[in-house]
Amino acid sequence: MLESFKTLLRSRSGRAQDRHAAHLHARSKGLPVGMTPEDFAGLRLGGMVSLDMLALKAFDGLRFDSSWSGEPQHIAAVGVVELGQGEQLVRFYLANDTWIQASVANQQVFEYKVFDFWEAADLADVEFDRQINAPEGKSLPSTLGHVVFELPAESGEAKPTVYARVWGDPEASWSPPVMLEEQVVSSGDTNTSSFTTHHHCMLYEREDAGSDRFEYILLSAEANPVDDTYQRVTSLGVDIRALVIDAH
Repeated sequence: MLESFKTLLRSRSGRAQDRHAAHLHARSKGLPVGMTPEDFAGLRLGGMVSLDMLALKAFDGLRFDSSWSGEPQHIAAVGVVELGQGEQLVRFYLANDTWIQASVANQQVFEYKVFDFWEAADLADVEFDRQINAPEGKSLPSTLGHVVFELPAESGEAKPTVYARVWGDPEASWSPPVMLEEQVVSSGDTNTSSFTTHHHCMLYEREDAGSDRFEYILLSAEANPVDDTYQRVTSLGVDIRALVIDAH
């Protein structure tokens, strides 16, 4: 009887471990292998998150819209970009057209940024090629890789906001965009789906003297092989700390 009791306990323990493993797998869907939501301040596919960005509201020199600070947002998709040598970008796409990016090295998050989808424009294949390739003759400011990017002035402002290119040769008027492949998992009402997006992107930045913060522009010419479409996406972002993330 003692042996039977031990067998029953082992069986129950095994089932509990299996349930725990299944629960952990479901919570970690879309994340890099070996990482869980706890590694990302609780961020997970299908979860909710709010950001405490009250500190940003005090600085009117920033173009980033922090007006949704404190409002819970659904995490509708998670994307992972493999950079090599144990580094990844993990992106959490929110229902309000913003996204949180975690920079990871050796399964440790060392930086967070939050971006707002500022603009998205559909491209024909010819225009897509023009965006990502070296311009003929004089460098065109509208192509990815130009030395500066100008965000159009808002109402009441006299001049556009200028951002300097981060990647590439600082002396060159044009540098080729960086190619990234992103594996995205999205959550629907009843199931999840996955797809791959190819990005040709360039990062720009400026320092806001009033807030002593950097503000970023990420330009991305994106090719979706599933439906053979092309877009140019402009995202505006700022650095955030893990302490401002409230996710569950």
